[in-house]
Amino acid sequence: MPLFNPPEHLSCHHYATHANSGWLLVSGSEQSTYRGETKFHTILFCTSGSVRIAAADELYKLQEGEMKFIACGTSVRAILSSDAEILVAYFDVVDFICDKISLQQLEVLKETVHYLPKPMEVRGAIHSLLATLRIYLEDQAQCAYLHELKVKELFWNLRAYYSREELASFIWPILGVSKFHNDVINAFSCNAKVSELAEQVFMSTSTFYKRFREEFGMSPEQWVRIQSNKQILFLVQDSDLTIGEIAAQLGFTSPSTFSRYCANNFNLSPTALRQKLQDGTSADVLLQASYEE
Repeated sequence: MPLFNPPEHLSCHHYATHANSGWLLVSGSEQSTYRGETKFHTILFCTSGSVRIAAADELYKLQEGEMKFIACGTSVRAILSSDAEILVAYFDVVDFICDKISLQQLEVLKETVHYLPKPMEVRGAIHSLLATLRIYLEDQAQCAYLHELKVKELFWNLRAYYSREELASFIWPILGVSKFHNDVINAFSCNAKVSELAEQVFMSTSTFYKRFREEFGMSPEQWVRIQSNKQILFLVQDSDLTIGEIAAQLGFTSPSTFSRYCANNFNLSPTALRQKLQDGTSADVLLQASYEE
């Protein structure tokens, strides 16, 4: 239902115009694709349908009843199904509002907790919180004070319904991550040369190789190939994009250069790769096969 006295809400200094925390509602009918860089830490909640997401060096599918944490500054590409509905919580500070648990306390679990990049199930009263927020957002309730309270309520629920180990795994990307790791993620581009990555993080190539192996557990060439192939498989599934548009988005100099890369890594042209995916071959199978070539 509409809010009473809309002018009072709009004129209030709490009206959420440039808040540092709050909520957004996005549906597939409004926005089928999203490309950009997150300005805040965000938690995505899928309340219906599904959304395929490429975030930094991760590739996953968020389905109804699941949530996913994405760190500030992450490069994101998302493709929403036509029936998808996503609630987005955004904030600049992770605060569990409890003397018994804090971000610093979770950081000590970094060495013992295994990071699980796949989304986590939504539990407990968070379902009710999301249902209430959906009503607020549909009614255009954009009060910054209300939004901030609901973000705090979310953190209270996370503390109440998830173990510390689960929370550490959930927000793992921001637990004790080195500046070098973040710099490499941000500098990555499809099929990048190792020398280019080293230059962007202000290191000599030899120093970069040594530090990279220590941090990522593989060679830079292996990592770039894996991430490049993930990005290609993700975008090729977007039938709204032409092969030329995909090549341009990924930084290839021409569609023919992109085709040669796909032939060398997947033994398929981009068009044939898209057809394989449309015929039901999973991206994971194609990705694994590309490693074994």
